[in-house]
Amino acid sequence: MNATVHQAFVAALEGRNERVVQLAHPQVTFLAQNLAGKPALVAKIELPADLVVPDGRGFAVTTQRSGADSFVRIASSETGVTLLFLKLVDYVMERTAEAQDARDAASLLVAAVDEFKRFTQRRSGRLGEDEIRGLAAELLLLLDLQGGDAARTWEVFNSWGGPFGALHDFEFVEGNAIEVKSTHRPPSEIRISVPAQIQPIPDGLDLVVLPLEKVGPGIEGDVGFIELVEEVDAIATSRGGDVLDLWNSAIEALGLDLADQYYEQWRFARGEWLRFKVVEGFPFVDQTDLPKGIVKISYSLRLDALSAFAAKFEELEVLA
Repeated sequence: MNATVHQAFVAALEGRNERVVQLAHPQVTFLAQNLAGKPALVAKIELPADLVVPDGRGFAVTTQRSGADSFVRIASSETGVTLLFLKLVDYVMERTAEAQDARDAASLLVAAVDEFKRFTQRRSGRLGEDEIRGLAAELLLLLDLQGGDAARTWEVFNSWGGPFGALHDFEFVEGNAIEVKSTHRPPSEIRISVPAQIQPIPDGLDLVVLPLEKVGPGIEGDVGFIELVEEVDAIATSRGGDVLDLWNSAIEALGLDLADQYYEQWRFARGEWLRFKVVEGFPFVDQTDLPKGIVKISYSLRLDALSAFAAKFEELEVLA
């Protein structure tokens, strides 16, 4: 969560009805608005007739015109500034920052809201193996970052955006980020579902990869999925407050039913963390270079092609 964005919404809500506070953004005029005690994100942007922004859990979207200007308003359904709404705002602003022009910004705004909606309103049901492996890697990193230090609990939980559709799995207030991937043992390749996940960013991006291999029934594994979730739950419950609210929102967004015995079968033998610095020269697909008509791609990336970008996991700046 961006602390400056949070402060802007708090300031808007402390003022009169419809008070606005402008948010810094490189491409779009965004405003934090007080809408009868409920926070709203207002974007000065015109949507083409063929673009419709969907409502989602906890928010509603409207469009309006004032003189020559057009606006899109994303309003929370709850009073006060909720963590889930701030995650939505962060995601919309992050995605639209990639825009090349006004129409591109409009398209990215619609896509961002739709993607966030899908992440937070997924139907209840069992997670598949790839989802379980990915979540296990994210939770193991969360525990490593927290490191048993209660003073770091909020910072670490607040940085975790994976369940909420954030571009990167961990995004820190300083601007740096970590993308987490799991792979089989021995590690050979990873799957990139969103190319922008591994593009260099100004404040630094790390790609960390954890080899995980499912072990069969009756064989003791290094990592039990249920035990891992329970360990993180215990930390959140002990801290309470915003941390517990955020954790519960994450569980709900994931559609994870911990009472389902299905998850008891998932135990993994784990390898050592691999870390790569995503800097200039790192191989990625630039979506701006794709032919018109191609709107979504995914691909696999061989880890042996990343040796020039390898770094020590223990030297992650956020672990210092």
